[in-house]
Amino acid sequence: MQPLPEVRVSAWTAWSRSTASGLFVFRYSQAIDLLSLPDFADSDFDAAGRREALDRHVNMMQPLAALSLFLGVVALEDYVRDFGARSAENVDLVSLFPKLTKLALKQDTKPNRPVFARVDRDAYIYTDPEQLNFAFRDSIGVEPIPASEYSKLRDLALLRHTVAHHASVIREVDVARFQFYSVHAGQSINPPADFVKETLKYLYRVSRAIEISVRNAVFERLLVNLDGGWFNDPPPVMLRLFEFFGYFGFLETANGPVGYIYADSPHFELAKAEQARVRESSIRRCIDELRVPTEASSTAI
Repeated sequence: MQPLPEVRVSAWTAWSRSTASGLFVFRYSQAIDLLSLPDFADSDFDAAGRREALDRHVNMMQPLAALSLFLGVVALEDYVRDFGARSAENVDLVSLFPKLTKLALKQDTKPNRPVFARVDRDAYIYTDPEQLNFAFRDSIGVEPIPASEYSKLRDLALLRHTVAHHASVIREVDVARFQFYSVHAGQSINPPADFVKETLKYLYRVSRAIEISVRNAVFERLLVNLDGGWFNDPPPVMLRLFEFFGYFGFLETANGPVGYIYADSPHFELAKAEQARVRESSIRRCIDELRVPTEASSTAI
């Protein structure tokens, strides 16, 4: 197990969390303090020194680092939920994999449901990678997350829960639940910024592995029924799926404005032409990727 890194807290901080009222005051003061950033303008720091001081201050402003970790885990959970729900509503995807409808959010039809209660229910527990694998295996035949990542992702979900509901302090009852990180009761989730940044990159790679695993399965099935010259005249369904999968994440540099422009603008026709060029270039890159897969099609985490 890997030790969960932390930046030590002051004696006052530890004492303030020892009682229920002290814990509330501590969390309240944290919330207020996060709205006040330090001002090093009058110091004798140069630009590099000010940057270093601000970076160091991230760990002084608890629970800023823990909140960043929280946001990263929540972003992955929300992404998986929304990606599954969008896939379940996509006619082209469902025509290829009818069981994808199982990933749709379930509507709560209880007649006596309180007005403030949630109106839908998740298709499965998104915080458990094993359940995620089961859901995608059942609906599309892929398991995006290696079993070797289960313990780390489960621990990150538990850290997210601890930040949200327990003032970023590890409870004694939860210590035994951690399987990847080594923690101790009363430990503050206050990791160094570099650790949080690396963890956020890891969570991003997990999200890409999920989407690319599904994407590869979709186009593998689609290509089976196309003739050998499909790349010269790709069918409309392929073009729609390119758009659904965000043109595989490829980015194009636009020459000039390509956003919303009024029709009477002198740049309107130029913008339309540039939009068409960017789309055509993105489509061609997706076609090339399907013909000769590169790292952009890798599902490695």
